[in-house]
Amino acid sequence: MTYTLDETLGLERISDDVFKSQTDQRYWNLIGPYGGWIAALMIKAVIADRSDARFEPVALTIDFMKAPAEGEIILRRRCDRAGRTAAFWRVDMENPDGTPCARAMVTLAPHRETLVFSTQKMPDVPPPQAVERFRTEVLPVKWAHLYETRVIKGKMGEITPDAHSLTWVREADQRPLDHVSLTALCDSPFPRLFLATGRPSNISTITMTIYFHAPMAELEEIGGDHLLADARCERSVGGFFDQHTSFYSTQGNLVAASQQMVWYDREA
Repeated sequence: MTYTLDETLGLERISDDVFKSQTDQRYWNLIGPYGGWIAALMIKAVIADRSDARFEPVALTIDFMKAPAEGEIILRRRCDRAGRTAAFWRVDMENPDGTPCARAMVTLAPHRETLVFSTQKMPDVPPPQAVERFRTEVLPVKWAHLYETRVIKGKMGEITPDAHSLTWVREADQRPLDHVSLTALCDSPFPRLFLATGRPSNISTITMTIYFHAPMAELEEIGGDHLLADARCERSVGGFFDQHTSFYSTQGNLVAASQQMVWYDREA
């Protein structure tokens, strides 16, 4: 089966570390591609042809500098250092005229048999099947229609004073989870400002960091199942707010955590 995300993440090699790709309207936001799609494309540029499959993503930081223009985009990557325990990559995305759009730092490492512990516990919530599916077609952004979203707390259009949400989410076509699709999904929670005010406004994520806690073997066990997105905001002030999200499997394991800083209109 061909999945929508994979159809849109084409990479054409120009040279060893330079690729060409295309934006896709299916993952369009209001003024450009969905940030999660951009991040997924950039991490794919690093891991698609890695020589050692044991090296998996453990962290990604991406800065969104300017929305790519519709059409062709260029990705340039380089490995700053690769050792026995970690490899450090940089990826730059630009328009064909050289205008920078995004930059990402990707850390890869092999997982080992070590002590397993966690201070995070998944909230006590009803299972996905017991939660009504959110009608994403009412949202003005195209990418949201590609996710199956079941909101437990923090519905769009309603004021949520603490800007906290609990949402079951997965790709609508139930694409099996891997680090590429997980990267895209980590940008999917509704913006905290929209929940706090009960209405949309002009916003733009300027930086996002993802920590991948689950190795590929664990993601394969999750397959196309839901993840619980537990999203919060610590503070909104001066035209910026943060967004922190923990993603759990239905078995209660912490799969990933994302942090964002988001610009918003002063009049919001």
